[in-house]
Amino acid sequence: MPRSARPRRTAAPARRPARALAAAALLVVAAVAATGCASVGEPVSAGTTAPVAAPSRLWPDRPPAPTPTGEQHEDDSATSVPGLPAVPSGDIRKVDPYAVIKAEVAAHRHDVTGADGLDEATAAKLAACDGRTRDCPLRSPVYRDLTGDGHDELIMGIEMADHLVGLRCYTVTGGRLTRVMATVVQPTSIEIAGRDLIVWEPAGTPHYAVRSVYAWDAHRRYMEFKSDEIRRVGATPPPRTPERHR
Repeated sequence: MPRSARPRRTAAPARRPARALAAAALLVVAAVAATGCASVGEPVSAGTTAPVAAPSRLWPDRPPAPTPTGEQHEDDSATSVPGLPAVPSGDIRKVDPYAVIKAEVAAHRHDVTGADGLDEATAAKLAACDGRTRDCPLRSPVYRDLTGDGHDELIMGIEMADHLVGLRCYTVTGGRLTRVMATVVQPTSIEIAGRDLIVWEPAGTPHYAVRSVYAWDAHRRYMEFKSDEIRRVGATPPPRTPERHR
């Protein structure tokens, strides 16, 4: 075809890049929708979640264990500390913490088991303890609000044989000093988180520990044993060294 016979170019070729850009933009929008990324800084979908399922009871035809009857906390109840004067101010910091333990020892001098149980050697040391001698088995008193009433409680630790610790907590109730916790533990550490008293003890397996939690029970007005669990602690494996290729 002669050059003069060819049709003149119109504006149509100029519109082709616009259509191409529009198509490319649609592809970008589709890719964004597929990946869930709208733009930088906006939430990104984590994908589908597993459906929620109710617990499935095993062996539902088997009869359950009978409900215990009678008192279940004979050793775990609040008790007034004998032989101590009243605390009309309600301020437990005004009570001599060493006098508290000595009063309990005097009232239960020969108890070796139960909430007041102590070995003979520890009981003898406590009878002469004033907090200043080096062989006093009492740890320094700790004051924290464990009940949530805005007033501090007294926490005492009695060091016993075989790395055992008698852990006891006290509060003031009606002007009387009251013990609201007494247990014996073998701790690697003792912590307070909020109003929870947490005891870490060896689990018997390397790199694991038992974490026990005690918390105030407003109904029983006692530091109730709340939970325990075994957790892995320490012994983080070292980073892997890249292999060198010869």
